[in-house]
Amino acid sequence: MPTPTLTTSAYVLHNLGLAAGFGGSLFGRVALNPSAKLISDKQDRAKIVNAAWNGYNVINAIGLGSTALTWFFGRSKISGRSISPAARKLVIVKDFLMGATLVSGLVNLIGGGFLAKRALGDGIPMESGSKAADEAPADVKSTTKLVNWLGVFNLACMAGIIGVSTWLDNTAQTSSKWKLIANVLP
Repeated sequence: MPTPTLTTSAYVLHNLGLAAGFGGSLFGRVALNPSAKLISDKQDRAKIVNAAWNGYNVINAIGLGSTALTWFFGRSKISGRSISPAARKLVIVKDFLMGATLVSGLVNLIGGGFLAKRALGDGIPMESGSKAADEAPADVKSTTKLVNWLGVFNLACMAGIIGVSTWLDNTAQTSSKWKLIANVLP
């Protein structure tokens, strides 16, 4: 049986995009942001952290965009009903998680852009990569809190997508219906 080249390529793009989004965000949250405290000047902390996050935003957007496009395209062809009732439920959960990831990611992209513009322009004081200094303006403090909260939410959603995808893959692999469908995929 020949390997479905288009389907396999889409699956690879889907997983690479998710890996880039999850891995980069996790690194930023647990390594980059806390390490910013090593920079003595609070203004420089903000500049460096925001420049780093802004630099990664392009990779993150491309990665999660390719994950979403491949998921929604494939999903438009196969809803999970043809596999099993359990697979259908997993597809719906993944739809929700994908939507939540995209919305929270977009809001974070906008909030992060605002913070980067302020940090690289006017300058803003930061205690760490994820905490505005007490003397920072109120809009910077509230945006930083929003970006941090949504960042954790976004990571949780991406972790959920990884888990549901694995579960869905395993469900599909044990389905004789799926094996018949897979034979005709491009």
